[in-house]
Amino acid sequence: MRQTITRSDKNLRILNKLIVNGFYTGYVGPEKFELMRNRFPNNHRLIGILNDNGNYDLKFDFKSPMNIAGKISIALGILTSIVSLIKGNWILPIVFIVFGLIMFMDFKLKEKKEINLFTDKLLEFHKTEFD
Repeated sequence: MRQTITRSDKNLRILNKLIVNGFYTGYVGPEKFELMRNRFPNNHRLIGILNDNGNYDLKFDFKSPMNIAGKISIALGILTSIVSLIKGNWILPIVFIVFGLIMFMDFKLKEKKEINLFTDKLLEFHKTEFD
């Protein structure tokens, strides 16, 4: 199930407060927002894209240089695995598959953690607005 945030003036103000208070860096626009948590090292970003229902769908991915490097390394790993399989070497493709699965699981765990931290911080700001 995909996490969503309702598009409202209050939520846009809260997203801007998250940036102003230093919890996140990034920008908030009417159709999209992009936030990166203020910590080191941070190679990930949260993206909210407006869907047809008027809600922001939350996505999680790598920042620009890491995103490109990841795609290039996946392509090189697949190409190396195919060449290795043609030559009859099974060890290298197995290593690439195991390493890729470990990286994928780590990415999914970080995605869940970052989205939970973001929604917790968003709810915390919602509660302070009512007080």
